[in-house]
Amino acid sequence: MRRVLSISGLACIFLLVLAGPALAHGEYDHGGVAIATGFQTEPAYVGQPNAVELEISKGGHPVTDVGQGDLKVDVSFGGQSTSLTLEPNFEVGEWGTPGDYIASFIPTQPGKYTFHIGGTIAGTPVKYSMTSAPDTFSEVEDPSSAMFPAQDAPTAADLNAKVDAASARTDSSIASAQDAADSAKTVAIIAVVVAIVAIVAAVIGWRRAGTTNA
Repeated sequence: MRRVLSISGLACIFLLVLAGPALAHGEYDHGGVAIATGFQTEPAYVGQPNAVELEISKGGHPVTDVGQGDLKVDVSFGGQSTSLTLEPNFEVGEWGTPGDYIASFIPTQPGKYTFHIGGTIAGTPVKYSMTSAPDTFSEVEDPSSAMFPAQDAPTAADLNAKVDAASARTDSSIASAQDAADSAKTVAIIAVVVAIVAIVAAVIGWRRAGTTNA
C-alpha cells in the first residue's frame, strides 16, 4: 500500500513539474475561448529574445487556424507601446503544440510589461489586457543575477549611463573644437587685415619717396 502511495506521489510531482511553465501564464476565458497568456520564456531577462505567448483553445480544443490579421498583439511599458506580429509556434502533425502562438520581441528594460490582445477567434470577439503580476506572468529581470560565472562587465543600466556620459563629453569636445576653430579664423582675418594695411602703408611711403626725389 505504501509503495502504491509512493508511486502515486511521484506521479503527481512529475505532473506538477511538467505543468510548471503553464502556471506562469495568466488565464483569459470568455465565450468559450480560453487563452493562456505570458512570456514564452520565463524568467524573462533584459536583452534576451523572448515573445508574447498565447495558448489558444475553444471548447477545450486547440484553435489552429488563427491568422495574422485575426488578433492584434500590443506590448506596453511605461509610456511606450509597440505592435507585434502573431505567428503559430507549431505545425499540425509535425512539430510544436497546436494552439500555441507567439509574437516575438526583445525586452530592453526591467519591470512590468502589459500585453494587449484584441480581435476575433473562431467568430468570438476577444479583447483584454494583462500585466506582469504573481498570478499572470513574470516581470522582466536584469540578467546579471542569473549570470555564471561572475563577470566584471557592467549591467545594461551601467552601460547606458556610460554611453550618456561619453555622449556628453563628445558634445563638449565638439563645442570646444568649434570655439577653437572660430578663434583661429578670427586671428587669421586680423592677420590678413594687418598685412593689407602694412602693404598699403608701404605703397604710400614708396610713392611719397618717389615724388620727393623727383
